[in-house]
Amino acid sequence: MSRLLRVELRRLWARQVTRWACVGALALVALSGAATFLSAPPPSDQQVAAAEEMFAADQEQWEKDGEQQVADCEAGAEAEGLTPEEWGCDQMAPRLDWYLPPTQTFVPDAAQDEMFFGESEVDAQDDATRAAVQEIQGSVWNGWSGLASLDDLAVLLLLLVLVVGVSFVTAEINSGSLGMWLTFEPRRQRVYWSKAVAAAVGTVPIVLVGFALLVGASYTVYASFGTLGDLTGAVWLEVAAFTGRLLAAGAVLAALGVALGTLLKHAAAAVGLVGVVAWACLAFAYSFGELQRWLPTTALSAWLQGGLVFQTERCTPSADGVFECVPVDHVVTTVQGGSTVAGIAAVVTLLAVLVFRRRDAS
Repeated sequence: MSRLLRVELRRLWARQVTRWACVGALALVALSGAATFLSAPPPSDQQVAAAEEMFAADQEQWEKDGEQQVADCEAGAEAEGLTPEEWGCDQMAPRLDWYLPPTQTFVPDAAQDEMFFGESEVDAQDDATRAAVQEIQGSVWNGWSGLASLDDLAVLLLLLVLVVGVSFVTAEINSGSLGMWLTFEPRRQRVYWSKAVAAAVGTVPIVLVGFALLVGASYTVYASFGTLGDLTGAVWLEVAAFTGRLLAAGAVLAALGVALGTLLKHAAAAVGLVGVVAWACLAFAYSFGELQRWLPTTALSAWLQGGLVFQTERCTPSADGVFECVPVDHVVTTVQGGSTVAGIAAVVTLLAVLVFRRRDAS
């Protein structure tokens, strides 16, 4: 088996598709770095000066009638049956950051996220779910930051290795070289598994180097602007954990590509099927309700990000018979997401092995 694996690894890296995947990863890094450079600059000196001027004018006015504005706010809150804090009466005083354009940082900034997206509302059935939702929403992979944008780009790296896995087997099937290879090594299961393992292991450098360059390029840009944010050792541990999960996902998807290529025999059909399934999952996810936790796209995102939160609506009739709907948060854990992705890959791979054992390879 080790001899076959070495042969398949050499074949994998001798193929042009694998080399083009490396070029694609480098192109992705270049485009990401350019986009970050355009979106990451902090406010200019002119913008800061204009903001300070407007802030000073409003601060002066606040000192004159701020107490009256707070009193009016508290009266309005009382009329609505709310506390002054719930009505925002304690947030009325002018702040300089209100007058500055939002500045994106490498690490998520809680104050910027609250101003940009609003305060997060957690609707959960129990305290454990509420705590899990808050933990996931507060991770470095959510919010508005340089790191939070990298998880979407990482999925494109996974797509590259899936294409490599598909092409690795379909090219040999369509050229007839697979049938010839089976005359030298007739044990079909060994041949299949050597190809699947070679795709899973051989594509690791594409994912690892590609993601490391994405993180490095983003870090360099934000560091040059002085907008890294609160970058701590815990953040780098999160990046390392994400990288490990990404490598595992890359290996599984590369092996899944081999299975799909074996079943469908044509690269366009296999990649097209993946594209259609992904599009359908994203376009119709909400209509699945709570079942969307089992969708491949949901599971993959949950695995990569260390958990995922999705919402459904719970509608109940009120006292007057009118239905009222409220959003309800649901949590997909890292383990559940990873198990779902691995389970899908295992089922497809088992089917591919059975077909490969019996199908005419010529």
